Amino acid sequence: MSLNLILPTACAGCETRGAPVCAGCATSWGSPTEVFRPPLAALAPAYALARYAGVAKRILIAYKERRRRDLAPFLGWVLAVGLLALPLGGPWCLVPAPSRRIASRVRGGPHVQRIAAETARLTGACVAPALVLKGGRDAVGLNRAERAANLAGRLRFAAAGRPPPGTRVVVVDDVITTGATSAACVTALKNAGVPVVAVLALLATV
Repeated sequence: MSLNLILPTACAGCETRGAPVCAGCATSWGSPTEVFRPPLAALAPAYALARYAGVAKRILIAYKERRRRDLAPFLGWVLAVGLLALPLGGPWCLVPAPSRRIASRVRGGPHVQRIAAETARLTGACVAPALVLKGGRDAVGLNRAERAANLAGRLRFAAAGRPPPGTRVVVVDDVITTGATSAACVTALKNAGVPVVAVLALLATV
């Protein structure tokens, strides 16, 4: 029997019973705001839909670390609204920022790719798992230089996931912190002959 049949769904932002995210907490996200990070400055414009704080942060952590997979449709919708608001024409192809394999196992699969799939369903975009991350350590708490070193030689292009020709490629991620991960993703794609028009994240640190 599903646990949801026993315990009512609670909002991940405020714990109000009734829906994965209540109407009030859903307003924590807004229009795409450009994010400036030195590693990304010369590579691609980057945007986030909210700050990594408060309700939005609690919802994302619940999804990532507490296995609240029921939040994926909502987060996919947030990303879809943001994608449609960007000054970009389609057709789009979303390339999810990859996770370490051990992190994916803990989180019940590639969490950004799951959100991207929901976004694609709503917007008609395609999803191309064109990047893989092998090894490295958890990036939480690392500074910009440490994050870059942690990714060096580990983030690679996967030819089998190459975006279709003629699509406008957008790298999607959950959080932009130092910008090192996004920059590494954009660089790996460009080195493989895949230009990136933007980076879009749910949240960004201050």
